[in-house]
Amino acid sequence: MIKNLRLLFYFFPVLIAFILPFGNALTSPVIALWFITSLFCSKEMFQKANLSNTWFIAILAFFGLTVISNFIFYNPNDPLNAIEIKLSFLLFPLLFFLYEINYNVARRVIAAFVSGCLFACTLCLGRAFMHLFQGDSSYFYYSDFSYFMHSAYFAMYLNLALVFVALFYFKWFASNPAYKYFSIGMIALFSVCIILCSSKIGIMSLFVLIPLLLFLEYRTLLKLKHYIIAFASLLIISFSISAFVPRVFDRLRSVTVVAQTTIDKTATESTSVRILIWKECAEIVRSNFLLGVGVSHANETLYKVYEEHGLTGAFEKKLNAHNQYFQTFIGLGVLGFLNLLILTVGVVFHAIRSKNNLLLFFGLLTTFNFLVESMLQTSAGNVFFGFFLCFLLIFNKDKLTNATT
Repeated sequence: MIKNLRLLFYFFPVLIAFILPFGNALTSPVIALWFITSLFCSKEMFQKANLSNTWFIAILAFFGLTVISNFIFYNPNDPLNAIEIKLSFLLFPLLFFLYEINYNVARRVIAAFVSGCLFACTLCLGRAFMHLFQGDSSYFYYSDFSYFMHSAYFAMYLNLALVFVALFYFKWFASNPAYKYFSIGMIALFSVCIILCSSKIGIMSLFVLIPLLLFLEYRTLLKLKHYIIAFASLLIISFSISAFVPRVFDRLRSVTVVAQTTIDKTATESTSVRILIWKECAEIVRSNFLLGVGVSHANETLYKVYEEHGLTGAFEKKLNAHNQYFQTFIGLGVLGFLNLLILTVGVVFHAIRSKNNLLLFFGLLTTFNFLVESMLQTSAGNVFFGFFLCFLLIFNKDKLTNATT
């Protein structure tokens, strides 16, 4: 009985990793089942020593601050939503840090996530081609392409999946040449789908963060021909998409708005409206520096400011801060902001000190995404961040590489 429960406990994180790219409707009940199963395994698998782990405490603290803020600044119109969304910061540290999970299971988690992303990409592309045959090419672009979640989130998922393939698959399956070509194909597929998502930060991560990681990881093995092949491949993919789906690169050109001295307050274009929103966010932070306005009041406060200051585009669309650091500072005050910095920028410095390039990539990926999206305001962002933050803090990259089935 105990052995079967242990196997079931190990099955759930693998299943969660696989279904993550398909949206939160599937992940929530599985996370609940994983937690319930853990209650029956606690006697045999509980790791008491990790109760004092600094990262375990830091992640739980973020959830604790959310709960405290929610009840201090109670909002009867939104009583528990903020807590429900942040449950990942309670459940995942408990499950990953306090229960024994071996490296073979961790390896399967990575493979399951990559496989989930592969199937999600295949379905999105299949859907896009189906509409193309009906004369509609718009499903190769942005939110119409990313069927299961917002395109920025999907691009972030695919960037991590691409890195998992690049770092592990060529070593895990070194004795099977067929997997080498299959892995190259997955990297190409994920790259194409990231560009089709048309997320500016996703495309920048693909062209900047991933090359940086691969250079750090393989710089002693890389030769000039490898740089030429990689650069040429990205150029071919980029020019092909520019020719067939030009709207992808039209979104990138909109970044030039940051150089403008004035921006129309009625703007709805994503880069323009972010600049306007962030100016208002800075004012709210200055007025509510210590405690914030409360997590359940953050968006309402933003909407009120938009309306008062004439940001009609942002008000009509009911936009959040589009910056997780501002969103957290507005909701939780300075302590919440500092806590979030520890979980993002702090992870980056920890990764540099420990020479863990995979954790470094994840830290940079989430840090940069948090600069332009309030990703912890949705379950898709919370579950992804909480799951892989705990996972990559627990499991060492080098041991993952050498894990055997």
